[in-house]
Amino acid sequence: MRSRVTVLGSLVAVALLAGCNPEDARNLKQDVGNVAQHTGQSLGNAKLAASVNTVLALRKGVDMSGLHVEAKEGVVTLGGHVRNAEERRRVVETVQGIRGVDKVINKLRIQP
Repeated sequence: MRSRVTVLGSLVAVALLAGCNPEDARNLKQDVGNVAQHTGQSLGNAKLAASVNTVLALRKGVDMSGLHVEAKEGVVTLGGHVRNAEERRRVVETVQGIRGVDKVINKLRIQP
C-alpha cells in the first residue's frame, strides 16, 4: 500500500513539473486515486477468491473440478455442480467459515 501511494504521489509531481495547469493536476490526482482504489478492491477480491479456492481444494470430500468461485467485497458466489446434497452443504459451510467472507450466495447444482 505504501509503495502504491509513493507511485501515485510521484505521478502527480511529474505532471506538475511537466507544466500541467492546476485544474489538470487536480483531475490527474483524482483519476490516479480512483485507479488505485479500484486496483486495491480488485486485488482484495482476487485474494479472497484464491483463499476460498485453496481452502476448498484442501477440504476432503469436495471435488473442485465442477466448482466456480467469484468474490466481490466479501460476498462469495458459488456456482457449478456438486455430486450430492452433502457435498453442497460441506462446500457452503466451509466457505462461510473463511476469514473475509461476509456472505455466501449458493448457486450450486447437484449433478444428475
